[in-house]
Amino acid sequence: MNQVKFYASMLVGTFIIALSFTLLQSPNQIASGGLTGASLVLSSIFNVPSATILLVTTLLLLVICCYFLGMNTILKSVIGSLLIPFFVYLTSGLHPLTDDPLLASIFGGLGVGVGLGIVFRVGGNTGGFTLIAQILHKIKSVKYSTSIIFMDAIVMIAGGLIFSPEKALYALVGAFVTRKTMEFIQGKNKGSQVAYIISSKVYEKRITESVLNGLDRGLTKITGAGGYTNSERVIMMTVLDQSKVKDLRLVVQEIDPQAFIILCDATEVIGEGFTPSFRSSSSKMLVS
Repeated sequence: MNQVKFYASMLVGTFIIALSFTLLQSPNQIASGGLTGASLVLSSIFNVPSATILLVTTLLLLVICCYFLGMNTILKSVIGSLLIPFFVYLTSGLHPLTDDPLLASIFGGLGVGVGLGIVFRVGGNTGGFTLIAQILHKIKSVKYSTSIIFMDAIVMIAGGLIFSPEKALYALVGAFVTRKTMEFIQGKNKGSQVAYIISSKVYEKRITESVLNGLDRGLTKITGAGGYTNSERVIMMTVLDQSKVKDLRLVVQEIDPQAFIILCDATEVIGEGFTPSFRSSSSKMLVS
């Protein structure tokens, strides 16, 4: 049943993303980041259909990622990566819903956000810039969020130069709507989460460095032993915002595909980087 839910969500989510791109963003030249936005910019430069560029760049990216990350790491990305260009090609002949760029940016961003939210809720991903971020993290230890924000910014700036500065502003509106919609679908307004990562001692150092440096989160280690094998295990506990849960999954599964990750809701977190303590708040009020 879980497999059926996963594949059904991947199909529905990627189809909504492709439909939003074909009917709203592409005809109105709204390049709101991502590989779809990049394909729109490149399509205008080389006068080649976006669907063709999207498919070629996706295949090229998968080959490159296979070399740097290995086949096992990118298996979950293959489905989403290929479904989007397939659906974009399938829907490319449909008539645009509007020629108003503001409406296209808002509702296009809404559609993409819904699609991404559906995909991310079942632990899937759509490849694209996420794969590039994984490569950069492995080679140069660049944070996932930093890489994606930087690449999205390049796409929007390029869209502003190729199309018009006004279109870049519309793209920014679309990106904002996408993010907020995606967070709502994923339930990211629920607060922080406690993550327990259970792995072997072999991967302890790499997971620790990735969480501390890649995700910029603190980590507490607890030593344990497997109940069946009695082999030594390390339990790493970290508290992180909902928006970083997906990044944590990618980081841990890339290093140790057999690791257990247990996520629990944290109703309140007091300390550095989270809600300040009552004493700290009172002190600040007295000082001011």
